[in-house]
Amino acid sequence: MNINEEKYIDNQEPTIKPNQLLLIDADIMYHRAAWSIEDHFDFGTNDRRPVSDDREVIRLFDRLLAGLLTKLNSSTFLLCWTLSKNYRTDVDPMYKANRNDVRRPSCTKAVKEILMGTYPSLSHNGLEADDLMGLNSGDGRIIVSDDKDLLTVPGLHYHPRKPDKGIFGISEFEADYLLYMQILTGDRVDGYKGIPGVGPKKADKILLDNPHNWRTILKAYEDHGLHDEDALITARLARILRPGEYDWVENKPILWSPSK
Repeated sequence: MNINEEKYIDNQEPTIKPNQLLLIDADIMYHRAAWSIEDHFDFGTNDRRPVSDDREVIRLFDRLLAGLLTKLNSSTFLLCWTLSKNYRTDVDPMYKANRNDVRRPSCTKAVKEILMGTYPSLSHNGLEADDLMGLNSGDGRIIVSDDKDLLTVPGLHYHPRKPDKGIFGISEFEADYLLYMQILTGDRVDGYKGIPGVGPKKADKILLDNPHNWRTILKAYEDHGLHDEDALITARLARILRPGEYDWVENKPILWSPSK
């Protein structure tokens, strides 16, 4: 999310119960450990190649997790992992296509397999870690992630890289507002466009000057020469799944629609 989320959150002190379930973004923690351990081996003649010690990656991940559990005073947690397939590519084949050439950490695939087998973990084909945290969010649970996209999910949140901020709550109104902001601005990191030329300031003005509803979004798109379908596709890419938005019988997400 390319907006300053601090502006849109009331930051009222939430009620924290002891030993709440932590829904942890394992993708970010894994990459933090993997990139931190990575080194380079010089074969000479400017041939430097990235190398990692899998055992050290796992040890650092263990330490990061232990520190997090101590900080949040909880021993109840689920690590949420992203698998390779993503349902959003069915909505738009170009979703995250900008990341296809991004180099992955040099540690082996065995690291993830070991971590997923060692700790309580959640993964599901077609879903991102974000969606798993969103689907399982609710009372007595805390979403633990530095990914700002998750602020479009109501509930309690914690940013590991901003420990001084503590645990904070996002209301449904705040989550929806941030989602509308995302639909208007798009997300360069995830490779999908909103309205060209509409950044956070313009998006904020659109939402402040008009009702917070789908008609406002459609009008903004139409005013910039775009179509209703463009807005709907962007909304479905931006929407992090919330509780009840997955059909476990048909094994597919319940795509967001304006009628909801």
